[in-house]
Amino acid sequence: MNLSIRFPNISAYFEGMNKSFTVFGFEITVYGILVAVGMLFGLAVIMLQVRKHKENPNLYLGMVLISLIGGLIGARLYYLAFSWESFSGKPWTELINIRGGGLAIYGGIFGGALAGFIYCKIRKVSFGQMADTVSIGLLTGQIIGVWGNAFNREAFGEYTDSLFAMQIPLESVHSSAVTKQMRDNLVMVLDEPFIQVHPLFLYESIWCLLLLIVLLILGRRKSFQGEIFLRYLAGYGLGKCGIEWLRTDSLYIPGTKISVSLLVSAVLFLVCGVTASVRHILSRKRNALRSRRREEAYVPDENTDGSRLGNVQNFENVQDEFKEILDRPETSAPSEQTEPEDQKQEGSSETASAQPETGSDHDKAE
Repeated sequence: MNLSIRFPNISAYFEGMNKSFTVFGFEITVYGILVAVGMLFGLAVIMLQVRKHKENPNLYLGMVLISLIGGLIGARLYYLAFSWESFSGKPWTELINIRGGGLAIYGGIFGGALAGFIYCKIRKVSFGQMADTVSIGLLTGQIIGVWGNAFNREAFGEYTDSLFAMQIPLESVHSSAVTKQMRDNLVMVLDEPFIQVHPLFLYESIWCLLLLIVLLILGRRKSFQGEIFLRYLAGYGLGKCGIEWLRTDSLYIPGTKISVSLLVSAVLFLVCGVTASVRHILSRKRNALRSRRREEAYVPDENTDGSRLGNVQNFENVQDEFKEILDRPETSAPSEQTEPEDQKQEGSSETASAQPETGSDHDKAE
């Protein structure tokens, strides 16, 4: 089987892109390796954020572990719920055989978020605060893990002749994912038919990278706990809407041709986007109101000079009070100042004999 992938419009060709390889008789899928690498990078980013904000790393390790388990369960249940016809009548071992494929990203996100929420409630910590940090790591893992779709030859789009058009050998893809338009536009390479499609894994990886940059910038001025998590869901949903619109092997609502992921993406974008924006505005107004109330608590009285220390007297008032206090001993005997000069002299001579020696020296000095 031809295992090559071609990007003719940018002259990029990749040979021997095997879906899996064997080690000691044990098959290891490239998709699984990329997902594991993405998880490790995501965990590293989470720990960097935790160290930056001086938080407890053990709490986040516990949340990541619990969310991982919940995410795997949720991803499998989500896939089974919307593709039950493929598993109906099969033994229960097939239902839990995730090595054979069958995991849905939205099921993983919802299952992981639910498990993380329960964990935070038990540990009595803020789910919003921890979800903000974990979502950054999750997005980092998605940037890497989504490239596994290229090795699996799945999750590609409709026919295109755009700059990043990808060519895949027809025999290497599942027949149910090949549309009439693809068959009408087959490309022959060395007498072998190739389909030419949108590389949705590349689009999603680029979108996640851009979203990661935006969230890191917004994280510096978030106004409430959980804002980054909500904006992650809204931003990822927006990008996923376009990706699912082009995808040809989506899960559909039973009995309809409505893509489940497309519907969920649109709902996430609208609900989470509006919620995050409204809460951001309300939080800003609330903070502004608190600041104004704190300023009003220091408003000066009308009788002051206009400074915030209106209840404290200014320097001139204090100086006047000290001047009055210092002048009081001199003005305490007003009768001496109003007496005639002759009476004053008589009074001084009469009292001279009764005063101590220091008093007579004072009179002589006068």
